[in-house]
Amino acid sequence: MMPDYLICLECENPIYTFEWKEGKIKEALCDVCGNEDPEQFATEDDYEDLAMDRRWAPDPTSGS
Repeated sequence: MMPDYLICLECENPIYTFEWKEGKIKEALCDVCGNEDPEQFATEDDYEDLAMDRRWAPDPTSGS
């Protein structure tokens, strides 16, 4: 099923204009940051999965 929107992984903004084919993102363009790499967009579900993945959490020992 085609999602209503995608999330740009560069700037985390939703985008509503994209091409979806056979369950995958074929083309997308973020109007905010200009990202056009289909690999750098996620569906809402995929984005939530990434957010829950502790490998991508900030390192509390880095001091930033």
